[in-house]
Amino acid sequence: MAAATPPRGLDAPPPLGVIALNLGGPESLDDVEPFLRRLFGDPDVIQLGWARPLQPLLAWLIARRRGAVSRAAYQQIGGRSPILEETTAQVEAVTAALAARGIAAAPAVAMAAWHPLAEAALATLAARGVKRAVALPLYPHQSRTTTGSSLGQLEKARARQPGIEIAPVLRYPDAEGYLQAVADRMADAARTLPPELAATAPVLFSAHGLPESYIRRGDPYLDDIRITVEALTRRLNLGERARLCFQSRVGPQRWLGPTTEEAIHELGQAGTQAVLVVPVAFTGEHIETLQEIDILYRELARKAGIVHFARARTVGTHPAFIGALADLCQAAARQRGWV
Repeated sequence: MAAATPPRGLDAPPPLGVIALNLGGPESLDDVEPFLRRLFGDPDVIQLGWARPLQPLLAWLIARRRGAVSRAAYQQIGGRSPILEETTAQVEAVTAALAARGIAAAPAVAMAAWHPLAEAALATLAARGVKRAVALPLYPHQSRTTTGSSLGQLEKARARQPGIEIAPVLRYPDAEGYLQAVADRMADAARTLPPELAATAPVLFSAHGLPESYIRRGDPYLDDIRITVEALTRRLNLGERARLCFQSRVGPQRWLGPTTEEAIHELGQAGTQAVLVVPVAFTGEHIETLQEIDILYRELARKAGIVHFARARTVGTHPAFIGALADLCQAAARQRGWV
């Protein structure tokens, strides 16, 4: 009897892991308060300094106070966050793009505030035999509250589950493929406006806000956001049509401004008939886009007298964005000599 032929790829090196880092979101209405407790219990998100021992109590209080409002908001978008499906589709598209370049890659997802957590991502990759992985934030703009939190949780998980070396990506506010994808989404949205208004409508780049104190302490988020907005403004020749504003304020601290609500109100008072809102800090659809912008801000614009309201979709799996993410993974791996 002839010897059995060994399976193809038996001696192939382990694939490169790609861990998509994102915030996460509740998968049911029952998950909303536990999600909020984990989110506001994160010392990188709510930075209490000397009062940090009080963080669990504060997180519980915030979750209790905001629970009903947050559940109602999620109810408006189907009772759950789509962020896990969005993130999974993105990282699978990135690993497919790497495979097309001859780089075998295995995807995983690590959420900061809900499941799957970093431990699950590392376990998924370990089961595939992965020894080296790129940590890929789906936040283009670096911040302790997002990138820092996710990478910190990944490192803690790795200390408990050693065996996988991590190469982190930190930021990509002006990555060509990211900018192209946002510009394309903006063009798609602008086509929904009346042609006579589309070329002159104000463009509100709406970014997730942060407390001003975080920026004063050196968080790079605002600088990165400005890099993206300025690059898109130049690329699309927007001039004074472009305005940067901030959404999703929580708590009594002074946050970055102006708020998106203030910008919409000001435009309405000026007699503006059309506006284009661009969720510049979000790469996938979730509560801040589907409910806060699409429902709350659209209604606010209507009441302010703005007749035509367009919102650019997030970049999602736009081919240019996926290509940019694959470039970032390949560069991070190449810098370590892995590919």
